[in-house]
Amino acid sequence: MPKNKLKTPDWILKGGKKPDKKKEGPTGVSSGVKTFKIKECPKCKSDDVGVMITGEECKGGKCDWECRKCKWRGANIIERELTEDEFMKYLDDKKVELPDENELKKDFKKTIESADSEDFGDED
Repeated sequence: MPKNKLKTPDWILKGGKKPDKKKEGPTGVSSGVKTFKIKECPKCKSDDVGVMITGEECKGGKCDWECRKCKWRGANIIERELTEDEFMKYLDDKKVELPDENELKKDFKKTIESADSEDFGDED
């Protein structure tokens, strides 16, 4: 029984570049804009919320959330989606200081070097 051969794509036969594939966004609309999701308490609008660990997995995509500010608990959390510019403005408003890129690289290098020199006890 002969195997079906794959057909060479047209862009290769024409000698062109591989076409860019656009990713589908959450709403089904193609977009190249990176977004950031922020969770907020529906009662006090604080972003200081976290998932409550109850021993059960989230059922149907609904998790139990807790606000650390007003102690609200529930499943109907507010989720905002921000563009990169909106997210940077959000961080500026909260006065969050971002680490320097060079410092991150140094810390990463130190971590790798220390992991290489440690004995994890898995070798005889």
